[in-house]
Amino acid sequence: MTAQMTALQKTGGGTQVMQCLKPTVERDDDVIIRVALSGICRTDVFAAEGRIKTPEPIVLGHEFAGFVETAGSAASFHQGDRVTVMPIMPCGACEWCACGRAELCQATTMLGIDRDGSFGEFIRVPASSVYKMPEGMSFRLGAYAEPVAAAMSVLRAGLNPTEKGVIYGNNRFGQLIRRIFNAKGFDNITVFDPNAGEALPVNGYDFAVETLATTETMDALIRAVRPQGKIVLKSRKPEAVGIHFVDAIKKELTFRAVNYGAFDETLALMASDRLYLDDLLGDVHPLDNFAAVFERSKTHEERKTFFGLMAKDVWDC
Repeated sequence: MTAQMTALQKTGGGTQVMQCLKPTVERDDDVIIRVALSGICRTDVFAAEGRIKTPEPIVLGHEFAGFVETAGSAASFHQGDRVTVMPIMPCGACEWCACGRAELCQATTMLGIDRDGSFGEFIRVPASSVYKMPEGMSFRLGAYAEPVAAAMSVLRAGLNPTEKGVIYGNNRFGQLIRRIFNAKGFDNITVFDPNAGEALPVNGYDFAVETLATTETMDALIRAVRPQGKIVLKSRKPEAVGIHFVDAIKKELTFRAVNYGAFDETLALMASDRLYLDDLLGDVHPLDNFAAVFERSKTHEERKTFFGLMAKDVWDC
């Protein structure tokens, strides 16, 4: 009899918790992971709502940590290894992958979007995307590694620690970016809350990082950054956002889009005492509560929320 598992699946009939096939090793570099915790991201909600197109049926979710269940003969992992996964996977065949610049691959696939994700009891991933968690790292932190890697990308934007910067958006992601900047020696960073009723100073910053991509946000940042300053683009909003070119060109601004920092460097920083994250990690919910959790995630972003796929005494360590 074919083994089954419980998962949150998007199908032609909507998104629901259901029984589906448990993944098995198909290639010699496959790793089957038993998911302990999986974080909820706006990307998951967009996919469930159809704002991001996916094949169907598909198991949603992409931020997670768990135990290795089994692995193919070419995978250097063993049953019981505590691991987390980089969910954006390069194709391995393009010119960028061939020259060792896989971070620039334009044919990537993503867990929970292009292939089955982590809102299920088990998941199959290639060994090249799997990372052993540092000793002593909790599953909560391990399941938060992907957002931290995304925030770490701001360090690739060519910014100078002596410069004055602003992060637009007093949300969980904005606070995470600030902490990463501070851990790397950036001491003159402001987090701007657009809901506080104040305006950004004109020409007040050497650089700005957006975490809320709208046309109004871009207008505000173009005004706030000095001539020949830099605006770092970080959001992954699926809809188009407008930019008033005449204002940007008059200031000779640089727009620098960034994707991810290196996953191994991310885990090393998370395991150090230079980056405190515990207060950004929120509640754990059963998979059956997905509808309420998704709805709340649209307006409450102070702390990362998780689905628990194993018992509390397992994922809470």
